Amino acid sequence: MKVAVRQLLKIGAAVLAVSAMAPAYAADITLRAVTYMPSSKFEDSMVMFKSWADKVKAKSDGKVEVKIIGGPEVFPVGDQVNAASKGLVDVVLTFTSHASQVPEVNTIGLSDITPQEERQNGYFDLLDESHHKINLKLIGRASTNSGFFIFSRKPINDLDDFKGMKIRSHAGYNSIFKAVGASPVGIGISEIYSALERNLVDAAPYNLFVYDMGINEVTKYALSNSFWPSHTTIILMNKKKYDSLPEDIQKVLMDAQIENEAEMPEKVAALKAEERGKLEAAGMTFTELPPDDAKQWAKISSETRFDDIKDRMSAERLGTIKTMIVRD
Repeated sequence: MKVAVRQLLKIGAAVLAVSAMAPAYAADITLRAVTYMPSSKFEDSMVMFKSWADKVKAKSDGKVEVKIIGGPEVFPVGDQVNAASKGLVDVVLTFTSHASQVPEVNTIGLSDITPQEERQNGYFDLLDESHHKINLKLIGRASTNSGFFIFSRKPINDLDDFKGMKIRSHAGYNSIFKAVGASPVGIGISEIYSALERNLVDAAPYNLFVYDMGINEVTKYALSNSFWPSHTTIILMNKKKYDSLPEDIQKVLMDAQIENEAEMPEKVAALKAEERGKLEAAGMTFTELPPDDAKQWAKISSETRFDDIKDRMSAERLGTIKTMIVRD
């Protein structure tokens, strides 16, 4: 019996020794994340999302890992927010696909102010609170100062060049393109390349990061005057999951995001410069609207978006948001 006990003690000591040698980076908490694009996609939002995940791991001393389990192949883009809401995943990198449930999210692309200012003046809190009804917690923006560009087969040198143009669109863009005389055609992100290749459309809007989508192969021009001043990508988390975490871990998640947002302008500017360089080297020409047309283009894209939203929330609430995010 004594021999058996000694053997068990030795085995126990060995197990403890092996446990002590376990990698220090082994996470105690794993947050499963999905993204609206494949994780291999080179895009500002994906770069900043991965940066946030890295900061979370570092700030938690390896106790928390944000693990990307996939993108549209795991859950279709339109189902991802619902998956996070129901707890099928913990975190989602998304955009405004859930605006029918949270109409306030449609305003994020119209913000003229910085993420820091959004947190200071209450806009972040308003957006966060508006997501609580679907069991989601807003972590913050995934990019900023980005906007959306028009990629086309023919150059756009002034607003008249939009007239009669068949342009890839969706519900959020339709009113903008109709206002400048273009003909919107509903086409999903995954079909942009083929639609341009098959001449189903003459142009398509997207953020600047289209090189790895091959858009430069089916268009020759890009309008450098982006529409909407900001980006529409955000990080959301299942609220019950967030609330269940210890306060120090919640703080880690938010501190990592706030630090990420402070770095965003410089990092996104560098990423955009790199992407534009690749596109120009591939033969794409960037055109620019005359100053008066540029002002009109910015005004049209903003006002039509606010007009689209006005029937989805009270005039008072929309007015409050507008005063928060639009500079005088």
